[in-house]
Amino acid sequence: LTHGGILYELSDPASATWLSIPGNRSIFLEHFGAEVIIKDRAFHLIVENVPISFNPTSQIAYSDIEKKGGLQPKSVLKARYIKPIARRFPNQRTAHIALTLNSKTSANQIIRHGIVLEGKKVYGRKLLPEPTRCLKCHTFDGGHIAMECQQEHDTCGTCGDKHRTAECEVNDVALYHCVNCKTSGHAAWSRECPTFTAKWEAYKLRNDEAQYIYFPTEDPLTW
Repeated sequence: LTHGGILYELSDPASATWLSIPGNRSIFLEHFGAEVIIKDRAFHLIVENVPISFNPTSQIAYSDIEKKGGLQPKSVLKARYIKPIARRFPNQRTAHIALTLNSKTSANQIIRHGIVLEGKKVYGRKLLPEPTRCLKCHTFDGGHIAMECQQEHDTCGTCGDKHRTAECEVNDVALYHCVNCKTSGHAAWSRECPTFTAKWEAYKLRNDEAQYIYFPTEDPLTW
């Protein structure tokens, strides 16, 4: 994998069950080195319009999701807000979150039936990988991340000037400038950016996972 990991696909459920046992994992890892770990596959959803009173770091909140959603205990692995809190509008009352679950079944249940968060019924959809945008120069075309960027200076993803995005003091949307579209009125990080939208649609056509609403399982309804 690009981050240095290795993806193993097992031939049958029995092998996966064997590897899930802590003692067997230790035996398996002896062949790789002291610092190697096994990360179980996780399933990511985007849940839209969640009340901002939701605390994404609260284990109590996770348990509440599982209880009200009819999920197995420990199904929710983590949650986070998609957009930094600092970028919220003054009167914003809801926001999107990324929700990570430990099984296809739990993820599909939320996609199909929704969940109640902070007293509001909300629905999830698969959080699919998106085109890579460098957070230094903000291009989608270079196929690189900020650490590998060859540009000497930082470009602001909000106003397009030569400074880091986090340091930008521009709050007026009319003064936002997208360095990809070369136009004002939206930021390079905006999901309404025409350049992002075009890249995203082309990306989905090449991604088999994007062709399904659910995570495919043995249940025909997920196909």
